[in-house]
Amino acid sequence: MIAFIWKLILGGLWRPLLAVLGAAGVYVKGRADAKAKADLRDLKGFKKTTERMQDADAAMGDDPAVLRDSLRQRDPNKP
Repeated sequence: MIAFIWKLILGGLWRPLLAVLGAAGVYVKGRADAKAKADLRDLKGFKKTTERMQDADAAMGDDPAVLRDSLRQRDPNKP
């Protein structure tokens, strides 16, 4: 059985097998690149959101009354 498989591989089956393995390698590499690109896009969005939140917090200052009023403006149903 092993000799039969070996003869098939040496007889010309190695070319299509190599082509399939090459296509699979290209596919896997493409998937990895797409995942890395999506992760980078998510990180950039998170960075922008974090910067906007920090800028908003810095603009309010340290006065507790101003912070309390800003929280009430976010939810007017709270007393």
